[in-house]
Amino acid sequence: MKVLKTKYPGIYQIGENYYIDFYANGKRHPKVVGPKLDMALEEKTKMRKKNKRGKYHIVERMEKTTFDQLMELYKKEGDGKVYILQFEPVYLKHFGGQKLSTITRSDLFEFRDKIKSTPKQRGKKAVMDSTVNRTLAGLRRLFHFAVSKEYLEESPFPKDPKSGLFLSEKGNRGKRKYFTEDEVKKIIEACPDWLRPIVITAYLTGMRAGEILKLKWKDINLKEGEILLEETKAGEPQVVKMQDELVDLFKSLPKRSQFIFSQDDGEPLKDWNYYKPFKEALNSIGKNEKGWNFHTLRHTTGTQLYLKGVPAIAIKDQLRHSDIRVTTDYYVGCDSEYQKAQIEKLSNGYFRDFLKSPEVNSEKTVKKEVDFEALQEVPPFASA
Repeated sequence: MKVLKTKYPGIYQIGENYYIDFYANGKRHPKVVGPKLDMALEEKTKMRKKNKRGKYHIVERMEKTTFDQLMELYKKEGDGKVYILQFEPVYLKHFGGQKLSTITRSDLFEFRDKIKSTPKQRGKKAVMDSTVNRTLAGLRRLFHFAVSKEYLEESPFPKDPKSGLFLSEKGNRGKRKYFTEDEVKKIIEACPDWLRPIVITAYLTGMRAGEILKLKWKDINLKEGEILLEETKAGEPQVVKMQDELVDLFKSLPKRSQFIFSQDDGEPLKDWNYYKPFKEALNSIGKNEKGWNFHTLRHTTGTQLYLKGVPAIAIKDQLRHSDIRVTTDYYVGCDSEYQKAQIEKLSNGYFRDFLKSPEVNSEKTVKKEVDFEALQEVPPFASA
């Protein structure tokens, strides 16, 4: 394809796109910019600034490093976040073999739409918006890792939170489902004997089901009242505080294996072991609609702590959220009676006395001010 020179040194056109030349470590590197000349001029200026800061080596890495290589580097030197590693096959299927320098913002939107349109394996239902957002969040952190290791100049993810890349999850935000204290008691009573300690542990700690089922006796410090979670969603060890009641509960449990809650053969319980009996317990109290499940206990822990006056920051630490906005937006709610009691705090004697004043909204006062004789003197309107 013919190369068309421009009047600007190091800027030329091939086909519909403009290219720029820059030099790094004594080598010439061409770079495609786009279909407009002003884009090439702007990029040329940026590259000159990078040259002064010695950043050309990043551009070289971008052009040589593939997404697969970045994934391997992250597994060796990254923080090993579970929500990144669990989506590795998905990332590689879409970006595998692609150079980091060629991944653009439009590729991210295409990736999002493809994930959203892919049906689940079981039931063939559409992927939930929250799952799509978790996939994007992992990918964004992976690109941030690339920037920190100087394999990318900047992340292709938009900085504007209103870019529309992440799905809004309409109808979910602000809808905080949780059980009342009375409902928690009824659920525990409706559960089989072996399931009751698990439900109590979930409610008193706010732990996830998977974390509880993997608990081992070595993870429990009954003297200090702490649980050490080595495998967590955050990918790093975390500590959960226990109440004296929960300490007493663990002391009363038999030690049949290394796992606190186990099957008859000593192996840990699985999701399908508790799913059906817990659903039956929910049905017994009328909570059989979609959205009521074991994870609701975690939301209940956050909400009940909040209703009892515990600060949101303390709830965040107990539930081990990375951002307090997750706690306040999704895990803390209140019932109508509590909200009515809180809004009543705005009331005071002034408003009550003001509303009782005879000068306000008084029908008698209005009648006194009306001059009926004057009204009778006003001539009627002429008919058309």
